[in-house]
Amino acid sequence: MDINEKIAWLKEKLRGGVAPAMATPVLADGMTVNTAVVPSLVDFLLNAGSSGLFVGGTTGEGVLLSDGERLRLHETAVTASNGRAPVILHVGTNNLASTIALAQHAVEVGADAIAVVTPFFYGMHDDGLAAYYHTVAAAVPTMPLLLYDIPQMAVNGISPALLARLGREIPSLAGIKSSRADAQIVRQLIDAAPERIVFLVGNEAVALGLLGLGADGLISGLSTAVPEPYVAMTAAFFRGDMAEAQKQQRWINALLGHLPNGARIGAIKQILTGRGIEMGTAVPPRPMPEVDVWPAIRPLLAQIHQA
Repeated sequence: MDINEKIAWLKEKLRGGVAPAMATPVLADGMTVNTAVVPSLVDFLLNAGSSGLFVGGTTGEGVLLSDGERLRLHETAVTASNGRAPVILHVGTNNLASTIALAQHAVEVGADAIAVVTPFFYGMHDDGLAAYYHTVAAAVPTMPLLLYDIPQMAVNGISPALLARLGREIPSLAGIKSSRADAQIVRQLIDAAPERIVFLVGNEAVALGLLGLGADGLISGLSTAVPEPYVAMTAAFFRGDMAEAQKQQRWINALLGHLPNGARIGAIKQILTGRGIEMGTAVPPRPMPEVDVWPAIRPLLAQIHQA
């Protein structure tokens, strides 16, 4: 397929569903990817009806892993998926050479797309961000590129004007994942997005509202541990069953209420471990919750399955 066909295929596969932001299993040292567990997690998510996988993002702790561990994670995830659903590898770093190397490796292992967060910590204007994305895209011109917009953590974000500009200037631009908390800005981004790209949102608490504004689907952190209500909500919305979609959004918000501030990733790993997939700890220096959240989540999950 040429790049336009790849972009169209990616949007077709991801629209109307959720691609979980896959958590990363680690060994006891907290820094080595437990590649033996990755296939079980991939199977769990795809068997639950996920439309794709987002690997090594915020929930996947990609920016906390060494480049070598990210390469191992990426290769294992693509192999485990075995073409069953699109795999998006997050390759963003704060070092341009590392980002390009990870992007080129994504091509080599057969990923379906890459996502690249804005450079973080140092503030940048749109011209600088545009130059950054142009450089990455030029290094892998046949690989669909998704922008990763999460300014509340990265300092820099994708403005509506920048999204429209990159849509005109980068042929491989395939989509955006916006995790902004401000729904008004997300609305502006949706309005500015080129029609050909896939628009995925990550604000779980208002996900249904963002779908109503025109988002194509979700990339969600908690859905890596509890995919069921996210899959059910997106399916209900896109078939026009708003009452069911609203019910599933309420379940999602109830689940979100049990994730402690500052230890969200560790809590997600506790839930997965409770569900039989041994995830280990959060990658240091991220903390684990002081109290295991699984005992509180388990009865909620049972109610969701019975509803």
